[in-house]
Amino acid sequence: MTGRWSFLALLLLCPATVRADSLVCCDRSQTYQIALDKASKVGEASLREHTIVWHPVKKKYYLLADVIPLTSQHHPNTYNTEIHLFSSPNLQNWTYHGVAIPKGTKAGRFDRFGVASPASATFHNGLIYCPYSARRTSHFTERSIGLACSHPDPEQLPWQKTTHPIADLPGEDDDAALISNASDNHLHLYFRTASSQGYHILHTQSSHPLKEDSWSKPVIISIKPEGVRAQELTGAALLNGEYHLFVIEHFYQGGAQVAHLTSHNPVGPFHEFDKDQRYLLPEEQPPNIVYSGHITPVVREGAIKAFFWTVSQTGKRYGLLGHPALKPSAN
Repeated sequence: MTGRWSFLALLLLCPATVRADSLVCCDRSQTYQIALDKASKVGEASLREHTIVWHPVKKKYYLLADVIPLTSQHHPNTYNTEIHLFSSPNLQNWTYHGVAIPKGTKAGRFDRFGVASPASATFHNGLIYCPYSARRTSHFTERSIGLACSHPDPEQLPWQKTTHPIADLPGEDDDAALISNASDNHLHLYFRTASSQGYHILHTQSSHPLKEDSWSKPVIISIKPEGVRAQELTGAALLNGEYHLFVIEHFYQGGAQVAHLTSHNPVGPFHEFDKDQRYLLPEEQPPNIVYSGHITPVVREGAIKAFFWTVSQTGKRYGLLGHPALKPSAN
């Protein structure tokens, strides 16, 4: 589904501390749109946090996204939700396949009351791995990180899931992102935790991802900057041997911006949170669009091909809007 909206894309400021050839900006002349209107197979619903993975064998992009029906008492929040699967050969025409990652069905299971927040899935050894935030209680608290894995054919649903969390810290764990590094045969998991100690982004890794006890002890790789009220991890990628993290920063006075952090080491040090290392939201956004913060870099063959993010659509419905990426000139 191709959108016709005029949209001011995110402004990219290129910091001197990050190589210019690792950065991209958007081509605003081309627009992609994904919407779940009344005619969709799931009825009218919002798409929120999401990830898009290129499958080199199927020659398709696979979208995994939170779907929240407009009839949900929790809309637009991702409570009691599940993660749905879509596919496209070109980022424009999307086919809906169904629920890929359902919530748990047994009492006491760590994801009994919902699965959500897939910030970044990854293709690894012929399969797609997608981490998620699991809601353990009817109050949607005691959240931890679970992991789902596709079948060789991703369209065979549902996907398999770990029986227990792969990360479960005190507080609430959300915004899970995976990076696959073929050179070390590890999956690297990044996620956000919120506790009495504040907001942190953490890292853990495993070479046997479906074995819950194989994951290393999570370590903090970034701390909330001064003046920032809250953080969310919204995307991750491995580009030219560098680990890239996209982190939403919400301010006490309102508004948000997205930090772009890089490191050659999966556990850092990542570049400091600097005012010039931000994707900034334009102040003059079109009045019919509300930016909600969940940005997804779409990576194919080691390069960012597009950016997608969540925006308002008709009424209170949210959907996804994207633009292809352009590499800036070296000058």
